Amino acid sequence: MRRTLVVLVCLGALVAPSPVAAAGAVAGATADDPLTRTHLLTGEDHASVYPDLRDRSRSVLRSPLFAPRGCDDRALLVRGTGRIQGSVSPVGRRSSVSLIDQNLVRLESRREARALVRRYRLFSKECVGDVRTDDGEGGTVLLKNRAWSPPRVGDQSAGMLIGWFSRGGVDWRRVLAVRVGRTVSVLDVGFTGSRPPRAGVVALGERAADRLR
Repeated sequence: MRRTLVVLVCLGALVAPSPVAAAGAVAGATADDPLTRTHLLTGEDHASVYPDLRDRSRSVLRSPLFAPRGCDDRALLVRGTGRIQGSVSPVGRRSSVSLIDQNLVRLESRREARALVRRYRLFSKECVGDVRTDDGEGGTVLLKNRAWSPPRVGDQSAGMLIGWFSRGGVDWRRVLAVRVGRTVSVLDVGFTGSRPPRAGVVALGERAADRLR
């Protein structure tokens, strides 16, 4: 999963959303409408769960999703028929969350969307343990893959918990994949030094599902 985590951490800002676009979903939107910024979680959504994000930096990209490939160290690239990704991080001093990534990807069918969510469930069940790898820049990394089975959110959900130990520090990422129809939202919530609490990630997942209905 090295490539998965490195890509999620290193993606930069290309397009900044307007306040109007982030205000909420378009009235009358359907499950077949193109994925846009209005389908992503808003700043108010983030701040309602993590107050540290009231002052935040945000970017929006059209990047593919990097999903688990079994227990392999390399990720599976998923483009689907439509995709959008939003990344949010606090500005200045923080005491809790360090980063929230949300990837939305629409698949050809519900069957494909269900299979994608099952990849996360499989990882959490069968890939638990410690893995020694590198960060792609010559540094050594210890990954601690831990099981997490979240409550059902949307039509289907699954989760992962990964600790990234490197250069004397640790970042924990709690990942929640939620399916609504043939669209999958993947939330990646990162904390520095501690594990992201389950409740906050689930609360954001429920809000993400509501925006896709």
